Amino acid sequence: MNDENGEKVRFGRAQKFRLTQKGNEAVSSYTLMLERARAGAGTGRGPFDAARESWSGPRGLTAEDGLFLVEFGVGDRTIPEATRSLEDCATTKEVKAAIERLLACGMLEPVPAPPAPPPAAPRRYW
Repeated sequence: MNDENGEKVRFGRAQKFRLTQKGNEAVSSYTLMLERARAGAGTGRGPFDAARESWSGPRGLTAEDGLFLVEFGVGDRTIPEATRSLEDCATTKEVKAAIERLLACGMLEPVPAPPAPPPAAPRRYW
């Protein structure tokens, strides 16, 4: 993702991401699409791939983005947490690329850092 100056935005390892309202709607429709694909009479991977393409096309996503959206639908995740959960399906590079795509199209947003704790009261010596 790029900032207003065109420079690439870098996120720290502890930065968490969550779904936006638009992302939640996409996860709901993805889940519905999966249920319909399973219930369909088609056999093999062809009907499933066609259903994923029809889901992703109107949203400006890739067919694989549904997997990443579902992962972030579970809760706030960091990049390392998402990579660990998806280690059988995607590499760290693929997860980072997906996060950048999903941030750019408004499906994900960074979770704001919690406010800093108030400073400790000065210590009194008497």
